[in-house]
Amino acid sequence: MNIIYCHHAERDFTGKQNDNITEFGRKDADLVGKMFKQSNIKAIYTSPFFRCIETARIINKHLNVPIYEEPRFNEFKSMSIFVRGKTKDETWIDLQKRVIAAIEDIVSKHNNEDTVICVTSGVNIAGFIDWQLNLKPSKNMAYIGVKSCSPIIFRKDKKDD
Repeated sequence: MNIIYCHHAERDFTGKQNDNITEFGRKDADLVGKMFKQSNIKAIYTSPFFRCIETARIINKHLNVPIYEEPRFNEFKSMSIFVRGKTKDETWIDLQKRVIAAIEDIVSKHNNEDTVICVTSGVNIAGFIDWQLNLKPSKNMAYIGVKSCSPIIFRKDKKDD
């Protein structure tokens, strides 16, 4: 199965999580949609943040596939972690684990010949790399900055197909 990690389009940075995307970002997302128009894309999974949803919508103008919101693709420390009935701050390892869990759930819904696009923010690339390379989430996993859209294709076949 192919999973295309796609960073959201360039944001009009105001410091808020629901920033809009710039005109350059819109053109970039449109280009990604055109680039994958002839691919076997079955669905787009996106973070619920506005800039990710808007990026997914622009890409989807060329694909016309279902778009699903995946809250586990949100930003670092944007989700509460419950341990023994208490809330704690999300750690870098927690983020990687939740992204891997989201990817594994997505993979379980598709066949090996399918391709999906995952529109998310930059911090989540760490979980995609862990998943692809079968790495254990680690506090030493570097944060890799990703610019507007920047699609990266990951491939891993399910063993039961």
